[in-house]
Amino acid sequence: MQKKRRLSFLYHCTNNRVVDGMMRRVFSIVMIGLVLLAAFASGGAQNGPAPAALEEHGLRILELSTDKDVYSAREEVDIFLSIYTPANLSTAEVKVTGVKSSKGVYYVSYSSKTALQAGENTITFTKTLPSCSNCAGIKQGTYFIDAAVTYGNETVMATHSIAITSAANTVIPVNVEVEEVKRWTDNADDEVVVVDLRSAEEYDAGHIKGARSIPLDNLSNQTAALNTSKKIVIYSADGSNSSVAGTLLMEQGFERVYPVIGGLQTWNESGYVMVTRAEETPAAERESELALAIAALMAVAYVIRRRG
Repeated sequence: MQKKRRLSFLYHCTNNRVVDGMMRRVFSIVMIGLVLLAAFASGGAQNGPAPAALEEHGLRILELSTDKDVYSAREEVDIFLSIYTPANLSTAEVKVTGVKSSKGVYYVSYSSKTALQAGENTITFTKTLPSCSNCAGIKQGTYFIDAAVTYGNETVMATHSIAITSAANTVIPVNVEVEEVKRWTDNADDEVVVVDLRSAEEYDAGHIKGARSIPLDNLSNQTAALNTSKKIVIYSADGSNSSVAGTLLMEQGFERVYPVIGGLQTWNESGYVMVTRAEETPAAERESELALAIAALMAVAYVIRRRG
């Protein structure tokens, strides 16, 4: 009987030591996991891609815009051009042309040779549209304003779209080039909301950075999520669905609609970068997920410690 008790005692002691050893190993693994997660969280917060310094880009056009984007006959068009250069330039040639009529006349034209100072330089000027658009060969629709800045053998260019209507207070879409959309997204323009009209699966695989996914089939049910005072930039795979979406938005009260000419196909052909949904997951969301994981591991560690 005593022998059985001794054996039972030895068994329980051995078993407890085994369990205790296992618990300590599990506890150690959990603590290592906590340390790694914490390191990953801090590294992710600090090692994000830093915005490129302007100096790395050299001469470039930061902005080409007008005081508004929809005009009618006899209205003045205020043009604003912002140019960046990393160093002083003695003589740069600046040319702006646009609103070309069917008769080959440019109703926006500007040319100047000027010195540019290191940093940002601004040029503004005003042009008046003809009093009779039809007489001047300007039909209702989208027109482009092109800017070119040349210094030596280097030329940088930018395009801006405006719409001209046949009557005042008429709402029509403004078709925009991918280059202008790229400039808006690079500058993180708060006035611009970019909408991807393709399927959710296509969006996840790659889209314009900052764009939100609203498939065309769901657009009519999700317009409440969009701000009517913003520029609503819409793009599809090749631009063919943008006109349909633009009409739908304007019927629902949106007055600032900007279909992207050529859609994502032209964006890719221009060599512009896309991002996947995973790449664009907000840092705050990633940090929240890490915090939950750390909290869960801490809870497990606490329970193991208590039982040990």
